[in-house]
Amino acid sequence: MTASAARAARPLLGAAVFLAVLGLWQAEARRHPSYLFPAASAVLERASHVWPTSEFLSDVVSSLERLGAGYVIGAGVGVALGLVLGSSVGLRRLLEPLTELLRATPAISIVPAAIVLFGLGEAMHVAVIAFAVCFPVLVNTVEGVRAVSPEVRDTAAMLQVGPVERAVRIHLPAALPQIFAGLRIALSAAVILLVISEFVGAGDGVGHYITFQQSQFNTEEVYGGILFLGLLGYVLNRLFLVVERRVLAWHYGAVGESGR
Repeated sequence: MTASAARAARPLLGAAVFLAVLGLWQAEARRHPSYLFPAASAVLERASHVWPTSEFLSDVVSSLERLGAGYVIGAGVGVALGLVLGSSVGLRRLLEPLTELLRATPAISIVPAAIVLFGLGEAMHVAVIAFAVCFPVLVNTVEGVRAVSPEVRDTAAMLQVGPVERAVRIHLPAALPQIFAGLRIALSAAVILLVISEFVGAGDGVGHYITFQQSQFNTEEVYGGILFLGLLGYVLNRLFLVVERRVLAWHYGAVGESGR
């Protein structure tokens, strides 16, 4: 099989695996009927009625707004701090204990503290998501800046390039591939923390929808909400890869890749 044929067959293979998993789910649910484990067909049938409703779509919009706000804030802070710390050895060593401590702190553990600080409103959700996003982006940005060759640094110093111009015109472009790697990791973390924060502190959103349906013992709706989150994460990841391929086309061309 040629490389082009293999690339064309990948989506079909992925769809076949997804359908096979649904088939196994359906078969197992039929073999061992249980109220707690509904059949895939029942979940999909119920989802086809729930997902297009204005109430569910309103929950989706609320979740996406929180996700977008937290992701943009966390990514912006991570890139900005990463550029500063990556270009300054002294500052990086000074702040390394603090950044490593915060990076090692599970983002889920700050939810109670965020509730105390911000209450149960939108600020809590955005803060938790931003925290989860910031550190993967920060670490990858720092490493990307540190990878800039000494020759480039010496040339910039010889030409007396200022720190802001150096960060924008040298460090940022050089670190972009690693920044995008951090952004992709952070996207998954952002979705996870979005749902967790909505479990405990939202009056709407997909996470709140799932917990409400669970409290009403609507198992088909619960599984449908979980399935929707999985599909949402998949779609967001695919959209991210489209953006990444466009922004980093020069990088893939330089390393002999056409993208993922």
